[in-house]
Amino acid sequence: MLTTATAATAATPRAPQAYVQRCTNLGNGDLCIDVTGGVGQTGRIGVGYWKHAGDIVHVRLGWQNTTGGAANYSRTVHGPLFPGDDTGTEVWTTYLAAGCVYPLIEVIEQYTMKGQEVCVPA
Repeated sequence: MLTTATAATAATPRAPQAYVQRCTNLGNGDLCIDVTGGVGQTGRIGVGYWKHAGDIVHVRLGWQNTTGGAANYSRTVHGPLFPGDDTGTEVWTTYLAAGCVYPLIEVIEQYTMKGQEVCVPA
């Protein structure tokens, strides 16, 4: 039997958090970024890479605001990554300012690429 307090709590659904995602095909794989939360909140930014083809690589993931500031890179180096492997999603908990963010992938000792931006939900 539910108590009155429990019934009231169960009947009040939580508002879903805003969520956006965008993936960029980089040729040898897909680099994705997602944002959970809204402007002015502490939210989450997730970045992941799914490799489809190409040479074996070691990578680090990160993200950056389109309005400037330093890039935010993970300390984790993923690899060796073979075609068919992925990094999973790395998540940063951070304050979400107005504007957009884009994902970064650093192929260790070679180059860095960025994916398409996604804007923080209002």
